[in-house]
Amino acid sequence: MVSIMFTFALSVVSVAAFIGNALVATTFLKTRSLRTSTNYYIVNMAVSDLLASFFNWPLYASEGMLTPNVFINEPWASSVCKMGMYFRVVSQVVSVLSLILIAVDRFVAIVYPLKVTLMNVKIRVIFLSLTWLIPIFGALPYVLFARIIKVEDQTFCRFMMSDEALTVFYGVGFIVFYIIPLMTIIILYSLITRALKRRPKPGNLLKGQESAKRRQQNLKILKIFMSIVLAFFICWTPLCVYLFLKNFNPGLFPKDTCLFFVGFSFYVCPSLSTAINPVILFAFSTNYNQALKSLFSSVSALFKCSFKVGQPKESGIMATQEVNLEMADTKLLD
Repeated sequence: MVSIMFTFALSVVSVAAFIGNALVATTFLKTRSLRTSTNYYIVNMAVSDLLASFFNWPLYASEGMLTPNVFINEPWASSVCKMGMYFRVVSQVVSVLSLILIAVDRFVAIVYPLKVTLMNVKIRVIFLSLTWLIPIFGALPYVLFARIIKVEDQTFCRFMMSDEALTVFYGVGFIVFYIIPLMTIIILYSLITRALKRRPKPGNLLKGQESAKRRQQNLKILKIFMSIVLAFFICWTPLCVYLFLKNFNPGLFPKDTCLFFVGFSFYVCPSLSTAINPVILFAFSTNYNQALKSLFSSVSALFKCSFKVGQPKESGIMATQEVNLEMADTKLLD
């Protein structure tokens, strides 16, 4: 029953994450107005979430879907275990670094607007490259030390080191990729909020109205990004708590028999973080919402065009005119 429940939940979340993040990337590529500095980091995070939603399933299957039945046998099971653990960590770190870059980008744009030019294309490319290079090399220990273990009739994919090494590895990772990023983001967003609220109002009435409108827009955008940050860290916290307790108080999980907690913290919660971000963007961001509607309109127009072209020849001149009109509409939408 536990296995069926988690398999169903993970299926729904994975499909939602794949579709949602694919739509985020597609709307970004199709809509020129979305190609801002901040949105590059948003899409970078969406790509990492796509990666996580894809590689989560092989990892889940290598553990027999939390049942005594093993769906992937050796030697493939160990390879799948290593690959699943590795890419999930890569995705998580890419997302964390992207959230930091979003906060830094917003901080510079709002608190020091005259220095925005420093965040040029070259700097952005370097930052985006680092968000992938750091986890790609930093997560290599998972390829070396992740392996399949048997506990009675259960199969688990676990990161196996000596107790001392594991304590140091998890401790450093928790501080560098959880505590420091979280504190940095909180400080930056606090400074941004204070700067927006303390910004003086222009004496000119028209400029004052424009300034107030711009401030409200910045606050709205800030709330969207803060929601993404909050959702991310809430979703990853159960896994951090599980690893912390298992490492420092292994007596609580002597044989990983609590499959509900294992499945919830190891699979469902981290997967939720990949599915929530697109929902937040499309629900609360006006630009992404409009871009999504425009994308659906374009796709709908193309389907209508294909349907018109496929009509019988008896439709004659009228069908040809309708096709031409639909083609014109599609060009306008593009």
